[in-house]
Amino acid sequence: MNSTRRAQLPRRLGIGLSVLAALVLLFLVAWLWALPAYIDQRLSQTLAERSGRQVTIDDVTLTPWRHQVTLEGLRIAGQADTPVFSSQRVVATFDWHSLFESGWRFERIDLKAPRLQLIWRSGGAWNLARLFGGGGGGGSAPLRIAQLNVSDGRLDWINRRPDEPLTLSLKSLDLEARHYDNSDDRPFSLQGQADWSGGMLKGEGEMGFSPWTVDIDLHAEQVPLTVLSGYLAHAMRAEPSAGALSAQIRLRAGRASDAGTQVNGQGEVAGLEMRDPEKDQSIARAERVAVEGLRFASAQPELTAERVLLAAPWLDVTIDEQLDTNLTAWRPPSSNGGSEDSGSARGGMHYALDTLAIKHGAVAFSDRHLPRPFELDFSALNGEWRHLNSNQPGDGQLSLEGQVAYGSPLRIEGTFDPLGDALNGNLNLHFERLDLKTLAPYLREFGGYAVERGQATLDLDYRLEQGRLRAQNHLVLHRLKLGEEVDASATDLPLKTLVGVLKSDDGTIELDIPMRLPLDDPGSVDFGSVAGQAIREALENLVSSPLETLSEVVGGSDDSHLDDANDNGADTRSGESNESVGSDESSKDAPTLYERARTRQ
Repeated sequence: MNSTRRAQLPRRLGIGLSVLAALVLLFLVAWLWALPAYIDQRLSQTLAERSGRQVTIDDVTLTPWRHQVTLEGLRIAGQADTPVFSSQRVVATFDWHSLFESGWRFERIDLKAPRLQLIWRSGGAWNLARLFGGGGGGGSAPLRIAQLNVSDGRLDWINRRPDEPLTLSLKSLDLEARHYDNSDDRPFSLQGQADWSGGMLKGEGEMGFSPWTVDIDLHAEQVPLTVLSGYLAHAMRAEPSAGALSAQIRLRAGRASDAGTQVNGQGEVAGLEMRDPEKDQSIARAERVAVEGLRFASAQPELTAERVLLAAPWLDVTIDEQLDTNLTAWRPPSSNGGSEDSGSARGGMHYALDTLAIKHGAVAFSDRHLPRPFELDFSALNGEWRHLNSNQPGDGQLSLEGQVAYGSPLRIEGTFDPLGDALNGNLNLHFERLDLKTLAPYLREFGGYAVERGQATLDLDYRLEQGRLRAQNHLVLHRLKLGEEVDASATDLPLKTLVGVLKSDDGTIELDIPMRLPLDDPGSVDFGSVAGQAIREALENLVSSPLETLSEVVGGSDDSHLDDANDNGADTRSGESNESVGSDESSKDAPTLYERARTRQ
């Protein structure tokens, strides 16, 4: 009996162990069968609590021997049918302890074709701050990811802080992030690259969500400048219509910056073209624009650069029928073209540029307020414009050389800063041997005669003071010949006669033309009176000239004209030199001489 019992004991033990093993196996199978549903429910709940949005997962698959879970069709709801986050597939390698703890620890997460909408709201908060934000204070469960890999992703960064929201989209995004821990305020590291509107953007640095931190080095290659139109609109009215950007930039924001969003770097734009959005026409081009020492800070705000090089630039400058210019397109939208606050630190952004270098530049100038439009081309422009600063008026040292019209030399030197509150400066413009036919529209308007031939050498001294122009112009005319009269009302002077009188032995005429011009109302100046005054002063200087020259002023060399000259007090005694006429007599006779010349028909 005892032997029978001893024989049955191992059998019963084996049966018991088999049943226990079967139960364990059954429990394990049931557990593994139920675990994906548990993970689905727990992950969905965790993400929904942290994001405050509805979360859906199409399917969950568990691979226990790899500590791996695969999520198909993960979505975090956004507005309408567009989720703020979605991914075709998520493969995560997790720590088993996460199944029994309040938080999640992942050794690795791989996202395939994810899409993220990162929205910067008008109040300054981020739409997913709760999802990615910290929970170290005990408010939310910890989330730790040792390594996160993204392949073929898309990021839409939507900035709703401006009046018109701005969106920057990155496609084909490949990214690697390490050491993300929402229970620690230390940022995580990341590196990656993406397609940016046909160009390439690479980045490497650190980022954190709570507190918000960005410190990233960016490298852009052949990015279309048009993608930055919305941000450039804060700096100028002109809009880019072409151009490819290549740049090295360091971007800092949040805790990594003490001046708001900061951008430091250098770069260049190839094939730049800018247009006037109001008229939808090109107003500037350049083969290359290179920028060194760029700095932007949003806290002040300010935009500065150490050096900007314009290679083969072209600029259109137009004066319209109302005497307005298209140069207002280069001022910020908040600027009103020269009012008290325009361009100042009080009125908006501060701009500063240490050196603007120009190589092989060109300017197309046109004046359309005249009955006959005037056009003039400047070319081969080379020089520098230094110390431009919207907060320090009076600087802006300009030195520029080039050609005008058909090869006439041009030189511009002085100080002028267009970034200041009001226009101030002191410029000298020198034009050498300029064909007068080029100035025909002005001469027709203010002189009344067509020009058959002639050249002009001009020294123009312009002093700008609080938006008013004072000019001292020295004009030398070479081999001037007037044609037929085209406007008898342009002047009451006998210009053809005066041209003959004013010519020196070498065929030149010199005139000094002072002028005052309010730039806000240039139409108030009577240019005909200005020119007439210059001719009058020139005639006054001729009072001490020989009698035969004076006689030409009043109509020729016959005796009656000679008598007229005698009546005006000119000394005709033989042997008398030019110096025999005193200064007092000259000052008395000059007005009379001028009036006789003016009324002579």
